[in-house]
Order: sequence, then structure tokens, then C-alpha cells
Amino acid sequence: MAWPTPQDYNEAVQNPKLAFADSELQMGCPELTPLGLPRAITGGFASVYKLQCPQRTWAIRCFLRQFHDHERRYAAISEHLTRLRLPYTVGFTFLRDGIKVRGQWYPILKMEWVQGEPLSAFIERHLGNRSTLLSLARRWVEMVKELQQASIAHGDLQHGNVLVVDGQLRLIDYDGMYVPTLSGEGSHEVGHRNYQHPLRTESDFGPYLDNFSAWVVYVSLIALAADPGLWKQFGSGDESLLFRRRDFEQPEASNVIRVLERHRDEQIRSAIALFKPLLYLGPRDVPSLGGQMMPPGSSGNQVSESGLSWIDDHVKPSGARAPVQVAPEPAIPLSLDPSWILDSVDTSLSVRIPFKNSPAPERLVVTVSAAIAVAFILWIPQLSPIGAGPWLLGILPLVLINLALWIYRYRSDPTVRELASVSARLRATDDKISATEHTIALANRKRIERQNQKAADEARLEKERKVAEAKEKKETDACEAALQSALVSINARRRTLNQQEADALRKIQNDVGAKVSTLRGQIAALAQAESTELANALRARQEQHLAAYLRQFSLQSASIPGVGSAFRARLFASGFHTAADVDFYAVQRVYGIGPVRANAIVDWRKSLEARARSTMPSALSQSEAAAIRAKYEGQRRALEDQRDREQRRQRDEEERIRAQYRPLLQRLNEEENDANAKTQAAISEIRARYARQYRAIRETLSKLSDDTASKLREADARIAEARKKLFSLHWEKEKLRRQLKPYEEIRFSKYLKRVFFGSQAA
Repeated sequence: MAWPTPQDYNEAVQNPKLAFADSELQMGCPELTPLGLPRAITGGFASVYKLQCPQRTWAIRCFLRQFHDHERRYAAISEHLTRLRLPYTVGFTFLRDGIKVRGQWYPILKMEWVQGEPLSAFIERHLGNRSTLLSLARRWVEMVKELQQASIAHGDLQHGNVLVVDGQLRLIDYDGMYVPTLSGEGSHEVGHRNYQHPLRTESDFGPYLDNFSAWVVYVSLIALAADPGLWKQFGSGDESLLFRRRDFEQPEASNVIRVLERHRDEQIRSAIALFKPLLYLGPRDVPSLGGQMMPPGSSGNQVSESGLSWIDDHVKPSGARAPVQVAPEPAIPLSLDPSWILDSVDTSLSVRIPFKNSPAPERLVVTVSAAIAVAFILWIPQLSPIGAGPWLLGILPLVLINLALWIYRYRSDPTVRELASVSARLRATDDKISATEHTIALANRKRIERQNQKAADEARLEKERKVAEAKEKKETDACEAALQSALVSINARRRTLNQQEADALRKIQNDVGAKVSTLRGQIAALAQAESTELANALRARQEQHLAAYLRQFSLQSASIPGVGSAFRARLFASGFHTAADVDFYAVQRVYGIGPVRANAIVDWRKSLEARARSTMPSALSQSEAAAIRAKYEGQRRALEDQRDREQRRQRDEEERIRAQYRPLLQRLNEEENDANAKTQAAISEIRARYARQYRAIRETLSKLSDDTASKLREADARIAEARKKLFSLHWEKEKLRRQLKPYEEIRFSKYLKRVFFGSQAA
């Protein structure tokens, strides 16, 4: 049966009492358009109607496609959500026989109606209100964390399926939702294209399903909170918040990503720095926004000596900051909670790590050096006979000593060493990123080379196959041409023999057949004459019977209305004695009779005729009929005997002719069959010979395809691992880059200012 269309559902919902099986829905009233028709929110999976019932309002989801496991999936989802009772979901009931369309029942979903504002509309209304959007981003992270802790994946997180209700987030549309009891199955949809990983397919179905789309929404919120102008700049609100599928498919060519990477706002740059590496991972490898799924390639959870993860180092208030622990080669962290992007903007940028060494030694040396320099300048020239010039050169060693001390003391400061360590790690991470990108590029080139080699080999083998096909066709065409030539000769001879046979048979037909035809005509004419004579004899007997019967009834004794004795006398005088003498035209000419009395007299005769016909003979007597048949029997028998003799002579002559030509035609048939058999054998041999070539080509192609597929899988695995490593390195780089923020005041110039003027980097 054809599944209902949106128009079919519109027509059905107009009359809830007849459309729905649920008693509560039967009492409902659908929300209408200005034209008075049910208002439908139609997507790719269902049409949704708002139905106001006496007790509450319901959202009715009418499915636009048929899936055999609808009821089972929704039962599993309902059981899981009911048990957990998360604040982000709404209750629903799956009704197998929910709505009647064209006399047939179809399933629907009866879901609580949530009166909220779609996510995109809420964001657009609060553009410019940074705190509101950042607060929404924090609630988004909290919701994603709770869903992951509950082993739930919505499957289609996007602006239309997320409502903001009194500042809280609510999810609708559970068609593609994953719950643990559905593990191992596939999805019937792949979600909104502008929110989903471009490589996601229906086989991707698990607790990781929302990871990518959660990042898309989160990064969009961060960027729009920092720069509301991005909304209009990139045409947001039209099926997207900020990003579109083409940005995910070609990140290097994405204008959105390029603008965000170069944005003046530190928060936006941090967000996109973490988001962009996700685009190089597969759908299953994208880490969770909630931090529960660890990034690929990690082996342990790296924590500081205080027992906190590296993210906690970013979100801790400045008063609680632990000293930075320098490690020679830290492992890539596993806990990737992105909420630090929000928190660290207000904390880490305000924290400034000071120099730890005391400036007292430097100041003491500077003071002593200054005193010695003054002595050289004021006293030594007066005591020296050679003047002040040479003695002033003695100040230079003092300057060099102070400079060397300052450099030494600056480099030996623990904070400077910490800065150098983090900077070295950042450079090392950059080197690793460059090396990994080179590895990926090299692997991709090799992959492309392998694919090109495969294409070249396939083209070569395809050319060999086409050459073989051309040769096979040429050989088979030659065989068939030879066969056709032989068949043309055989058919020409067959036509000649058939023509000769037909001419001989026609001559017999014209000679003997004409005689037979004449005799048949004579026999038929004789039979017709016999039949005519029998009919005439019977008709004569019947007329005699009728006349004899009518003569029995006299006009003088007949009782005819309107014909009295005077008129009967006149009739008798005119020669009308019995009913046999009555004739309408003759009777009416008798004086005084006229048409009326003539009709009465004729009716009297007709009544007598009717009685006479009931006793009239219907056939001749056997003797009469036998006499007539005997008259024709001899002639007919003689003609039939002559006809039979001629027919036998015709058959004998025709059989003689056919017997004469039959072996000749048979030899031609045998010759034709032999030619066909030889040609088919030759063609079969040709095809068998080339079939071996085709089989060899197919086997080579199959082996080539298998070998290439195996090597490509290996290459893809290496590339995937390299991308996972690249992803982790980018996250590590962003962590180290943010660790450098508190060291912005650690500069040699700041150190000298601290020595001479007593200022302290805050």
C-alpha cells in the first residue's frame, strides 16, 4: 500500500473524531492556518500537528515513511527515557493504529506539546547579549554531559529539534535516538546536513552519535556570543547557526573557519582551534563535548600534582592556582572538557605569574658598581698623571659584569625556566604537528598514487578486454557470415525446389482438381433439385389439404356478422359457394357487400384456415419421399463415384509429386542443420577460448581490487591514526598556548625594570 503524503494527513486531521483511534485525540482540535486548514510542521521524516485537547495539548507526529521496527524502537526509547526522567526530554506514546487515512490505519506518535522557542530563534533574539548566550552554552554542555552519562544520543541535534523553555533546553523529535537497548542496529536517518559529520552514514549508530553536532552548536554559541555580527555575515538562521556542510567537507577552503581563526577575539580563536581538528576525524572518533569519551591515541589521564586534570588548571580561580609542574614530555591529556573556553577567559587572562628570584643581589651589585664608577669618574683623574681617559675604560668591565649577572639571574629564575619549558614543549608540539601533517600528506599522496595505479591497471585490463571482445566479435561475425552465405545458397535451392513442386501440384490442381470441382458442383445442384422437388411436393399436398377443408364449409350455411341471407344469395349467384371461393377483392365487388362485409367474410375464411392448418401434413409420406429420392439416387451415385475416382487420382498425383521432391528438400534441411551445427560449434569454441581470457582478466581485476582495497584500508588506517594524533596534538598545542598566557609579563625588559625600579610583574 502507498504510504500517506502530507496532503493525505492534512485531509484526515481535519476531522479528529474520524481520524484518530485515541479517545482523547478524538476530542481535540488541530491548530489551523489562516485558510482554515490544519497547520503542519513537515520535515523529511514526519508531519507534526498541534492538537488542543480538553485536558492538555499534544504534538501528533504522522510518519512520512514506513519502517518495520518503528514500534519496537520507540518502545525501547520510551522505556529508557521513562526510567531516567531527564529534564531535557518529553513524554510520548507510540500508537500503532493511530490515524485513519483513506480507510487504512497508520501509526502516529502522541507526544507532549512543548511551548518553547526554537534554538535558532532564541539565539537570534539574544544576539548582542553575551552573558545570555554564554549561559546557554554552559547549559548546552551540561545537557550533553547528562545525555552521555545516561547513554543517550539524540541523533539529530539541530536548531529545529532543540527548544528553549524558560531558559532551559528541551529536546523533541526522537526518530533517530539511540539508547543502549538499540545497540548494534542502524539508523533510519543521518540528521541535519549542516550539523552532522559529513562522513556519517546510517550504519553510524551509537552513544557517540551526538558528539560532532554538539560541538557544532557549542562553537557556534561561543562565536556568536563574542561577535554577534557573524550571524548576518554568514547568513545564519537559514538552516544553520554558523556552519554548513561544505565547511565540514572542505575546512581549508571554508570562509567561516578562516574568519574565526583570524578573529580578534581570543575566545573565538580558542574555540575554532579546538573545533577544526575534529573535522579530520571519523564520526566515531570525535570526542564528546561532555568530556566522557576520550580522544583517540590517549593512554592515560594526565593530572597535575594537585590531582586535577589540565582543564581544571584553566578553570581554577587565580588564588587557588598551583605552581606549574614542568615535565620533560607530558602525555596528551584525556579529559577534554571544553567549558574551560568560557571560564578561562575571565581567570587565566587576569592571572600573571611573577618572577620568583629576589632582585636584592642584582641591586647590591648595581649599587657597588655605581659607587666604583663614580670613584673612577671623580677621583682617579685628579690623581693620575695620564688623565681620565684610560681610567674610564675600567668602567666597562663593571658594565659587563652587571650584564652577565642580569642575564644569568634572569635565566636562572624558576618562572623563566617554566616559561622556557612550556615554550619548548609548544615548539616541540608544533614540530610534531608539522611532522604529522607531512606524514598525512605523504600517506595521502601514496594513497592517490595507489588509486591512480589501480585506475591505470584497470584501464589497461579494460583495454585488453575490449580488444579481446573486438577479436571475438570479428571471429564470430566471420563464422556467422559464412553461415549466412551457406544458408542463402541453401534457401535459394529450396525456393527453386518448392517452386517446381508448387508448379507441378498446381498443374494437377488445374487438371484433375477442376474436374473434381465440376463434379462437386453437379452433385450439389442435384441435391438442390431433390430438395426443391421435395419441398414443392409437400407444399402441393398442404394446399390440397387446405382447399379440401375449406370446400366443406358453405357460405349459405355460414353465420357471418352483417352478412344475411340476401347477401349470401348474391354471393352464391356470383360464384362464391364455399370458403375456398372467398377472396377479399372479388367478394367486395359483389353488389352491396362492400369492404366491411368483405372483411367479415375473409375473417370467417381465416378462422377456417387456422383450423385447417392445425391438421395440415408437415411432411410427405415415406413412399412419396422415397419415390422422389429414388428419382435422383442413381444420378447422384454416378456423380459421386466419378468424383471419388478423380479425387483419388488427384491425391495419387500430388503424393507422387511430393515424394519426388521430399528427399531433395530433406537433403537441403540436413545440409542447413549441418551448417548451423558446425557454425555453432565454431562459435562456442571461440567464446570458450575468449571466456578464458575474460576470466583471467576478471581474476586479475579482482586480485588488483582486493590488493588495492587492502592497501587502501591500511593507508586509511594509518591516515586515521595520524589524524587522531594530529587532533590530539592540536588540543595539546591549544593547552600549551593558553598555559603561556600567564607568562606574558616574563620578559627581560620587565626583569630589568623590576631590578632598577622595583616593579613586579603581576
